[in-house]
Amino acid sequence: MQPSPLGHLAGPKPSAWMTATLRAAHQLFDQPLILSDAMSLRILGAEREAALRAEEDRQRHPLAVAMRATLVVRARLAEDSWQAAHSQGVNQYVILGAGLDTYAYRADCLPTARLYEVDLPAVQQWKRDCLHAAGIAEPASLHYVATDFERNSLSADLQQAGLDDDAPSCFSWLGVTMYLRPDAVMRTLQDIASCPQGTSIVFDYCVHADQLTEAERVGLQVVTTALAAQGEHLLSAFAPQRLEHMLHHYGFSQVEHFGAQELTERYLADRADDLRLSGIFRMIRATV
Repeated sequence: MQPSPLGHLAGPKPSAWMTATLRAAHQLFDQPLILSDAMSLRILGAEREAALRAEEDRQRHPLAVAMRATLVVRARLAEDSWQAAHSQGVNQYVILGAGLDTYAYRADCLPTARLYEVDLPAVQQWKRDCLHAAGIAEPASLHYVATDFERNSLSADLQQAGLDDDAPSCFSWLGVTMYLRPDAVMRTLQDIASCPQGTSIVFDYCVHADQLTEAERVGLQVVTTALAAQGEHLLSAFAPQRLEHMLHHYGFSQVEHFGAQELTERYLADRADDLRLSGIFRMIRATV
């Protein structure tokens, strides 16, 4: 986990840069692809893409492989869930904490949908600078929504950006909850639970340490230390059963858990490489 080498384009979120780099590395070093995302290489810029291609040894390190597996599997589940929701009539896709996510700029993006990317203003400006530098066009269907999950009302900011709050939406929220205080996580989930029936969210979270194995606790400490060294801190972790109870309490009618075993069976079965998932992070798909 290294700070962004983007110089004057660098934004305030090293984790967003790390996520984009690992998703791009997946395109180069893993076969078959779990997430086909050639745009993730372009958004890095030509210089960083060339450097990434030259660091195969570093990308083969077990920690890099494990993190890469986690990042691409969670993105694939979110995009699969959105595709399924859209096929059932949901036309609004909201990417919370979008960072350098590239879905809206890819050819497989659904052109009839309305897309919303939600993030801190400085992160959004950084991303748009990266897009401009890479010659990547911003689609007309995309709306940038500036918010701060710790301070703002998500629903109010989305309404101001034009989200139809009488229609269901599909939300993805990846790599964000663990950097927020628990009350901010719960407030956001309550906001989404108040949306119309048929609304869904896919999100990941850090499992509370007392429910991890000893090896997973060691891995979590490695990740925590590396993030702290670059100025970011893990602020929340949840017990799966308690989190599910709270989601039902807020008004979600269906809550699906995805741990390492479920996600491995879905996306990593019969692979010959070393892509493996740990139980440090889990995913939930919750539907109103």
